[in-house]
Amino acid sequence: MIPLPNQAQVSALNGMVVDDFDGDGNLDVMINGNDFGTEVGVGRYDALNGLMLKGDGKGHFNPQSILQSGIYIPGDGKALVKLQNSKGGYMLAASQNRGALKVFEMKGKMNNIKLQPNDESAIITFNNGEKQKQEFYYGSSFLSQSGRFLTVNKEAKAVEITNSKGQTRSISIAH
Repeated sequence: MIPLPNQAQVSALNGMVVDDFDGDGNLDVMINGNDFGTEVGVGRYDALNGLMLKGDGKGHFNPQSILQSGIYIPGDGKALVKLQNSKGGYMLAASQNRGALKVFEMKGKMNNIKLQPNDESAIITFNNGEKQKQEFYYGSSFLSQSGRFLTVNKEAKAVEITNSKGQTRSISIAH
């Protein structure tokens, strides 16, 4: 186990999405947090305005500034989910208790693969021969149930998806 950076320990962490947000082949973590519902004597946990932790592929995460990540979620943050817009683009939706829903759209073309209801995991094979396993959930953090799709970057060449019955299907990635 590796402790998260200090910037991820300054407030309550509620909604989280793990994905490759910068297209470098390493999984990153996007976080929505804070908690304004604490006891009066304790005060609000409000030191977080959204946070992206950039993964290095070796289990370490580097916090990104608001300018680096493009994420700014002040307030009593709760859920964070990934969604697709009508054109298949990647979006993050961040809810806030008694506050506005904030929606962020990823810039650039994303290669999204629709998942079936019983899909459990995928092995992504990259052009350099490396492989990465990703598992799929119906909710991975507080009040958060993301859309069922897998995003792969431009270095991915194939994906093998396994369902709950152990059946697999292979997808070649055309760029």
